[in-house]
Amino acid sequence: MSDAVEMHEAQLVGEAEWIAASEICRLCRLEPDAVIELAELGLVSPRGYAPAQWQLPAAAVPRLAMAGRLMRDLGINVSGAVLAVELLEAQRELERQIRRLERLVSQLPE
Repeated sequence: MSDAVEMHEAQLVGEAEWIAASEICRLCRLEPDAVIELAELGLVSPRGYAPAQWQLPAAAVPRLAMAGRLMRDLGINVSGAVLAVELLEAQRELERQIRRLERLVSQLPE
């Protein structure tokens, strides 16, 4: 059996942690130019003066990974990926609110 297996290393980080942009590119399989565009469109807020020195919040990794998958797998451009990520996050938040309201309603006396 000569199948190549790609191993990914994982490290738990807190939400307050910051990660170098180069590491984000590797983790999310994004080109540096894509990360710059995603930041310019407001998907993430890096800190640092030049893109080569940027750091991004660890909490942004899922957003960037999702944007990367949309661009890679579906051929969506950067603007479309930002819009799609924002809409998907809004949908998830609405679904959480619906579940919370359903639990509250189920607890009301009949």
